[in-house]
Amino acid sequence: MRSKIAFLLAIIGLLAVLRANAEETAPALTIDSAVTEGLGQSPDIQRAQAAKSETEWKHFEALGAGFLPKVEATAQHFFDEKYSLTNFNLGGSILNMPGFYPTNEATVQVSIPIFNGLSNVRNLQAASLAEDAARAELEHAQFQLKEEIRMAFYKALAAQQLKDVAEQNVKTLDDHLKQVDTQKHGGVATSYDVLRVQVQLNEARADAIDAEDNVATTRKKLNQLLGLEEDNRRLDGALPVPVAERVKELKYSDAPKNRTDIQALNLRAAAADRARQASQAWWVPSIAVGGQYQWYDAQNYTDRINDTGNYYNAYNFGVMLKWNLFDGGVSIAKAGEAAQQAIQAEKAAQAEKLKVPYDFEYWKRRYVSNTDHYISKKFDITRSEESVRLAKEEERAGTRTSTETLDAELDLFRAKAGVVNALVNAAEAAIRLELALGREI
Repeated sequence: MRSKIAFLLAIIGLLAVLRANAEETAPALTIDSAVTEGLGQSPDIQRAQAAKSETEWKHFEALGAGFLPKVEATAQHFFDEKYSLTNFNLGGSILNMPGFYPTNEATVQVSIPIFNGLSNVRNLQAASLAEDAARAELEHAQFQLKEEIRMAFYKALAAQQLKDVAEQNVKTLDDHLKQVDTQKHGGVATSYDVLRVQVQLNEARADAIDAEDNVATTRKKLNQLLGLEEDNRRLDGALPVPVAERVKELKYSDAPKNRTDIQALNLRAAAADRARQASQAWWVPSIAVGGQYQWYDAQNYTDRINDTGNYYNAYNFGVMLKWNLFDGGVSIAKAGEAAQQAIQAEKAAQAEKLKVPYDFEYWKRRYVSNTDHYISKKFDITRSEESVRLAKEEERAGTRTSTETLDAELDLFRAKAGVVNALVNAAEAAIRLELALGREI
């Protein structure tokens, strides 16, 4: 029985080792590969691409509706018929004349728009501007997704590093608790020392749990941006080191020119204005030229109507005018709707422009301040490492207690966590600043 249990444990251990090796040898996820995968798989990008294609078709629709000829063909064949009768009074006798018509008929009708108050021109301009706007929106969606993937990658990477620091903190405190407990039994430490370490250990364990949760949630966020439900590849990369000089000379005055989302909003506003102009031409008569060609079977009438089997043709050609004098106010309402839509598009662009100075100033300051935090925490790590070394030496010499050594080690862990937080906060600030400017810095 024991041999079977030992064999099962050996198999489980072997599987665990094989799994760990497989995870280590599996291709890692780098920030460049993450961006490439996200741009290729993201539903948001695919939606933006479909929206762009839709505007291309609408552009063609406006061209066809306002400028290209319309050709229609109809055909009909009646299996049975009963004609309406018209009575003729011929000197006291009544003649019933049926209103007969061909039982077989084919017609081709062609019309070409000539003038409709330039609404066709305005509609085509609006469609063209909307197509340009969709193209700019797609470009901005790709840029924004790229920046968001970078941000999510850095946050997931930082979460893993903070988890490692938290786990090391728990291990150190656990070792200290054992040491203090031993010292208490030896009369060197007191119950106060034990309780103090226990409280710190509980806090460290809670921080470790939070760090573990943060690892899971940040990775899920990254997977979402990549268009994946699950991905456990190891992250390969490092948090970028901030350099304050990168942002000191930046100015936000060019941001509205560079940001494709603001360009898209401006184009949407211009398209809405063209649509408003087109809708206001409802009262102008529309003129078209066209003609009709008809091919039909001839009929004879004696005492009944008979198909002759001979086919004749007929045609007409001319100018057609259509004038909408009153349609219940529908055209007036549509013109008013288009005017308000133009105002909405214009104000949306204006509101987005007003956000730029605040976003630029806020994230620029955040980047500079986190650069200072990073430099400060780097010095704190050096000082804390030296403090830990001196505390351990003095503890061995009997001039310091284990509690003082523990405090020095906790300062070191806080400094390490501070460096990671400063790095990821600076990375986020840089990405947000790029989004505010509409370009990479």
